[in-house]
Amino acid sequence: MTDSDVRDLVDRALLPLKAVNEELHAHAVGYVVDGETPQVLFEIIAFGGDPGDCLLSTGPGASFCSSRPDGALRTRLRAVGIRWTSGDRSARPVLAPRDDLYRSDAVSLAQWVRLGRLLDSVRRAGADRGSTGSMGSTAPERVPGWLRALLIDVLGTVDSRGIDRRDKAVDARAERLGGSRPGWDARRLAALLRREGFEDRDVPAVLLLAAYGGATGGSWAMSPSPADLPGVADYLADHADALPGSLMDVLRPEERRDVLARMTASPRWAEAGAHLVAALSVGASKELRRQAIELLGDLEPAVRARALAPVLARAPASRSSELVEFLASAAGGADLLTRAAEANRRLADLIARTRARHDALSAEGADAPLDPPPFTPLEIGPSAAPIRAELRVALERVADRSDGCQYSWMHGQVREMLGIMDEALDALVAVADGESDQPPVLLTMFSVLWFIDHAPSLTLAHALRFHAAERRKARYGDTLRHYTGPQTDPRAIEDLMARLGHGPDTGERFRDLHDYVFRAVDAEASWPWYAEHPELLRERLMDTDTATRALEIVAAFPRIPAELMPVVAEIALGPSRVSRPLAQAALRSHPGVRGLAELGLAAKSVEVRASAAAWVGSLGQGASVPALRAALGRERKEVVRAALLAALERCGGDVAEFLSPEALETEAAKGLKGRMPASLAWFDLEALPAVRWRGGAAADPRIIRWWVVLADRMRNPSGRGLVDRYLSLLEPGDAEVLAAHVTRAWTVQDTRPPEAEESRAHAQVAGRQRYDYAQQWLARCRANPSWAGDLNRAEAAAAVPLEEQIAAAYAEHQRTYVGSSMPDKGLLAFAVRMDGGELAGLVRSYMRDNPNRRAQLEALVRVLHANSSPEALQVLLDVARRHRMLSVQRAAAALAQEAADERGWSADELADRTIPTAGFDDDGLLRLSYGDRELTGRLAPDFKIVLFDAAGKVRKSLPAPRVDEDPEVVKETRKRLTAARKEAKAVLSLQTGRLHEAMCGSRTWRGTDWRRYLAGHPLVGRLVTRLIWTAGPAGGGEAVTFRPTEDGTFVGADDADVPLADDAMVGLAHGTLLSAAQAEAWRAHLADYEVEPLFNQLSATAPRIGGSQKVLTDLQGHVTDTFTFRGAATRRGYQRGKMLDGGNFEDYVKELPSANLTAVLGFTGSRVPEENRSCATTGLYFTRGERQIGLAAVPPILLAECYADYEAMAALGPFDPDWEENATPLW
Repeated sequence: MTDSDVRDLVDRALLPLKAVNEELHAHAVGYVVDGETPQVLFEIIAFGGDPGDCLLSTGPGASFCSSRPDGALRTRLRAVGIRWTSGDRSARPVLAPRDDLYRSDAVSLAQWVRLGRLLDSVRRAGADRGSTGSMGSTAPERVPGWLRALLIDVLGTVDSRGIDRRDKAVDARAERLGGSRPGWDARRLAALLRREGFEDRDVPAVLLLAAYGGATGGSWAMSPSPADLPGVADYLADHADALPGSLMDVLRPEERRDVLARMTASPRWAEAGAHLVAALSVGASKELRRQAIELLGDLEPAVRARALAPVLARAPASRSSELVEFLASAAGGADLLTRAAEANRRLADLIARTRARHDALSAEGADAPLDPPPFTPLEIGPSAAPIRAELRVALERVADRSDGCQYSWMHGQVREMLGIMDEALDALVAVADGESDQPPVLLTMFSVLWFIDHAPSLTLAHALRFHAAERRKARYGDTLRHYTGPQTDPRAIEDLMARLGHGPDTGERFRDLHDYVFRAVDAEASWPWYAEHPELLRERLMDTDTATRALEIVAAFPRIPAELMPVVAEIALGPSRVSRPLAQAALRSHPGVRGLAELGLAAKSVEVRASAAAWVGSLGQGASVPALRAALGRERKEVVRAALLAALERCGGDVAEFLSPEALETEAAKGLKGRMPASLAWFDLEALPAVRWRGGAAADPRIIRWWVVLADRMRNPSGRGLVDRYLSLLEPGDAEVLAAHVTRAWTVQDTRPPEAEESRAHAQVAGRQRYDYAQQWLARCRANPSWAGDLNRAEAAAAVPLEEQIAAAYAEHQRTYVGSSMPDKGLLAFAVRMDGGELAGLVRSYMRDNPNRRAQLEALVRVLHANSSPEALQVLLDVARRHRMLSVQRAAAALAQEAADERGWSADELADRTIPTAGFDDDGLLRLSYGDRELTGRLAPDFKIVLFDAAGKVRKSLPAPRVDEDPEVVKETRKRLTAARKEAKAVLSLQTGRLHEAMCGSRTWRGTDWRRYLAGHPLVGRLVTRLIWTAGPAGGGEAVTFRPTEDGTFVGADDADVPLADDAMVGLAHGTLLSAAQAEAWRAHLADYEVEPLFNQLSATAPRIGGSQKVLTDLQGHVTDTFTFRGAATRRGYQRGKMLDGGNFEDYVKELPSANLTAVLGFTGSRVPEENRSCATTGLYFTRGERQIGLAAVPPILLAECYADYEAMAALGPFDPDWEENATPLW
């Protein structure tokens, strides 16, 4: 090729510059070809971003199709001879001549360099003027700008549609790129640099930065990268000794990640550049450290050791924990760590602690093999032929819906297909049955989920085949959620996919399956699958965003797999307050757990040392006493000393020397000299009540003040442990008073309203604004006919006087809180010794008045658990059964189960056996005393307490005290009666709900337990007499029905005595379990005895349902208003459902813990804040977790009772045939 040919190539490549200026174009061509007119590099600056816009200056991610000139620019380019074919809006006519230039082998090195300088000037001019067509750069100065600009254009003008950047075959990518850019390889890049004066020793470093770094302009996700050029990896491997590890610091994180990815694909490059990988293994990025270590694990031990030795000699401990952890078990790692500890004192402690942890983890029996249970394979199922008829109906409906819809192109396409519907459906069935893998046309129009929704006969196997055939990216998660549940073994899913020939073998499919398993499958069902894929769970454990869920799965393993043990142990002694206790719990059964926990006593972090002490204490092993005493001897932080002291006692150590008044006085005097917590400034330490030690001696007030400060610093609302132990040293009555004082002070501070003057000032402004807005709204409604529908509400709002608006604003502002006491939540630890009834009442009131303060509510359920009085546990159980905040409910449920486990009971047994008596004795009497005068209280039929004097006369209230009666005794009796009334009311309300739920869940009791804990309870025993019960033989058989009477006998509907064996199984009767004659007999019995049933057991009937039916809609369309609907739903135990976009919601839900279900009552919707408007019933369905379940899986009694709720909602208003239009749905 002649010089004139080169000039012609350059002329055409730079032709777009003629649209800027003809002389500029001529100068540019002359400069590139002959080096003439170098002033063009400065001339370009005068034109700003225009040259770059006309050249469509490319950058990483650019392509023939992505850089599209707008209409005005195309007009200018056409004027200089650049032509587009009809319909072509791509950059091809502009970029193709440069593509031809870069394919030429006639261009000299000098000409390439000059072209690079020209392109760099274009890029810089655009950057200076803010042109969007230019590419910025964060490149280091070590990469010359001309090379950067040249590579951007060389690669940005490649038609890269055949080069997949996600293809891990580096050689294949290089080969394909070499065909598009012949001659552009590592040798050419090195030659260009040497020609420009770079020393041989410097070329490899510059080339590495040019290949991987921001030197080439940014991300190369969608176009070829310089690192894809042929020979780059081999050149770098051959010259690796000229690449210092510090080069990695020059690259950005995503660029370092690219280096590691390419080394993973090129073992030769990885081995030669092992020192670069070693540098990243102790770098700033935790993610990159782990990726580097994974790559180091694939290298030969000798290669790895040579690369790591110099790195370990100077690495900081803060970035070396992952590497040390890896080397502790890697081949050759022990010697390397020994040398590192000698050479680098900063690592010595980390290495020692890591080795000790590994010694603990290697305890005998720790590596016992797992034995996952077998799984039941999923059926492939029958032919998909029935979907033809189902989908034909759905598709015809889609086509009809398009009539009159101008823009309904999808519906139009379906309508055009009606003539070939049989062929289209046959092709779809062929794919579903595995007879074809060609994507049918219908699968390109509709998603797999659409077919699932409209073809009930479609099976999981059919849907998976659809996913395998569809061209779009398959997302299996929603499909798997539809066909499988949280209890489905993932091994069965994977096995089915493999039998279909579409196993999760590709990275994308496997990631999708893993995401589903991780998020949607219960840990008890997923752990056997993870036992086969431990590396996946390890990856999630190492990610702070997913570690909590991963630890839940780890906890389900019978034993923690050896591959996961190091990372779980690291978390157990790590910084995460959420994950740390979960990891500690998962390790509880490990044979080396005690040694591992004791290692944490020497951790650098105060928080971790305190946590480790609590962990050691929870294990309760006497062998830990020496370690705890040693830790106490060296510990200086009060919070950690407190945790160590509590742990020492739990492990059986003698703590008397630390709890004597003298020792406590010394500790308090020292502690109070320090700085008080700033958040505790509101608390009046001087106002603490005076208390006495057991035995009557007065306690030094400084000790009590220090306890308060210490509890605040510990920030643990559960007083179990040290605070409980401290309070146990006091007289019980004094401890109760102190506990109540501190706990109530916390709640008062947490709910403190603004000052009255502040609220008055706010109300003046806010009240006036509301009043003015109401007047303006009314004026707009009257002036604008389109607002006529709001006129009545506008008139009502405008009629509210200004004074009322101000008063309402004042009251609203007073209901807001100034701040929060959560920074001082540790004070709640004192509630551990508070009177149970008083605490229960306090928590109930707080939860009622502050339903949205999640953090406070979660702290208070921990307080209830720590207190563990029957009254506190009943409130805890109530919250665990039902609460509007799922996180609070789950926390309460976990703590309730923990309380049950501590006693060796089930959660239901805990609820039965801790029902408070409100002071009533077993004979059903509440005995009250003024000293010599005695009074008794009895429960009336309405469950109110009626008082009787010694003569049996009814008294409306307690009598006034006599002169000779002790005022303190009288005061205590009045207090006791008040508490009894509140407690009895709470107990009866809670137990009524529990009994109804027990009926819905078909719960049974052994005869002896039922007699003792229900029928024999002084309060609950009154409830059971108003219910009908069943009793059947323990081994199964015919059951009888009976009702307990007030005199303790059991009678049937015919008044005959019914014997109840100790081993009988007792449950609550229900109409669905009785014949019509039995139900009628019991109605007559209850009427004869004038017994008002506690709740209706006989009327609810189960609806008729289909085998696969999931929703009941037979009562949809009954119209009422949203406020009436809300009130009726709330009275039946439902609460507002999930919020949708815009503050909308369209259902009310009731949690049913006994069945692990949620009942959902649907309606046409409302919006928060709510306004009263028309609404209509829609349907009733049930969910388990996030998955809707079939109605056949709902227990019959539960289905009948919830259907009765549905009927009650429908009864609120008449059916409206046009309900969808008239009930004003919001969307």
